[in-house]
Amino acid sequence: AGAAGVSATDDAMTLPIDLRRRPWGLVTGVFVFVLAAQGWLVARAGTDVPFQDQWDVEGKWFYPAWVDGTLRAADLFRAHNEHRIVWTHLLNLGLFAANGQWDPLVQMAAGAILRAAGAALLAWWLIRNLAGLRRAGIAVGVALAFLPVLAWHNALWGFQSQVYFCELFSVLALGLLAPAEISWLRRTAGLLAGAAAVLAMGAGAFVPVAWLGILVLRVVEGGQMRRVPWKEVGAAVVLLGFAWALRVEVPEHAGLRAQSVAQFFGTLARVLAWPHVDQPLAAVVLTLPLTLAVGGRILRRRRAVAGEDFAVLLGGWAWAAALGTAWSRGGSDEFAAGVPSRYADFFILLPIANAWWVGALMSEIGERRRVGARWVAVAWVVFLGIGWLGLSAQMARGVVVPRVKDREAPIRLAREFQRTGDARVFEGQPRLLVPHPNAESVRRVLADPRMEGRLPPSLQPERPMGFWSRAVRWLLRR
Repeated sequence: AGAAGVSATDDAMTLPIDLRRRPWGLVTGVFVFVLAAQGWLVARAGTDVPFQDQWDVEGKWFYPAWVDGTLRAADLFRAHNEHRIVWTHLLNLGLFAANGQWDPLVQMAAGAILRAAGAALLAWWLIRNLAGLRRAGIAVGVALAFLPVLAWHNALWGFQSQVYFCELFSVLALGLLAPAEISWLRRTAGLLAGAAAVLAMGAGAFVPVAWLGILVLRVVEGGQMRRVPWKEVGAAVVLLGFAWALRVEVPEHAGLRAQSVAQFFGTLARVLAWPHVDQPLAAVVLTLPLTLAVGGRILRRRRAVAGEDFAVLLGGWAWAAALGTAWSRGGSDEFAAGVPSRYADFFILLPIANAWWVGALMSEIGERRRVGARWVAVAWVVFLGIGWLGLSAQMARGVVVPRVKDREAPIRLAREFQRTGDARVFEGQPRLLVPHPNAESVRRVLADPRMEGRLPPSLQPERPMGFWSRAVRWLLRR
């Protein structure tokens, strides 16, 4: 039982369906649940009015360049802030060309599929070596963690597929690279997935960082330098070098970086404490399971069990993301006030990894101490759940419910500006209803002859909608 990563007690609590023989049932359930939940949010709160960067990147440059034939393959690799968003460009271009017009609502639907696929892949890597109630519990936990309320920003902004691509490719890479012994074919596939993550978003660079971390852990727990896996170390360094070569410095963002040690650690604590973002000390409790597990291996007080190296890599990736965020955004007003919703898709990975470790450590505890340990585990899960419910309620009250009640507000504002050309229609409006902080960016897109007949349906209601616009609205019952 120890080699399988579960205890005899876990095996005794098997559900009526033998989950060890049917892992795809749970994985499929996670995919369908996350897709349905995000589809509901898009249907009730999403609009086809582009938001912020979409006007500059897609409306002013990308689609017009495609229409007039000046878009080059190299343009797909052009930096967007600190990121390369190759897959987002390809997806958006494919949707634009197939649909015949720009429609952020179609992009949101595609994003929902990508996010559901990422959640399902994550569930697969986490539960494939588990059995019984623990397998079911982790799958349910992943599904609930990916409910879109906490990550509403990415769900309702068609441009954010970059986040979903990065998470999907990162999880794929970590799963392929997790085993201590891997074939050259699997290593190559993992490196390609890692490179794809780098080309999705800057956070993809954390894949080789996490991989190097676990390679060092294995050397330390083995206690013999001659057993350094040089092939894997070399491959990780090459991948890290690829990410470093693609890095982008944005001078305008220098002021967003942590300006002091206090800012850095304050932001780091809030990120690690997510979803208890207002209680930085909660980070100690929420990261304790992973700390105990890795610490036990370093001190050689426990051995790795099947499947745990992926959980270590997942936790390492999330820790690297937290450190990177604290450094690059620690001085911003957003993080001084809390943790922005658009980062939630990355930060949920750390609680998920730690929840996996709660079950893993429970299975290693002797029978005499198991009852007390179960109460501690329950308390940890309840503490996490309280934070998740509290933050979900806050996001629902402040953003989701008002948006559902008046979904058409952004459309009314955009069409009034389109009719009058008067930027004063945006004055005094909530920031999330204003399509762009610079009305001139919106004006230029609306007036561009290359975008005539290709604007989102709400901005050209007199024209017929493209096939995919009609199909998505039919599916969403809009």
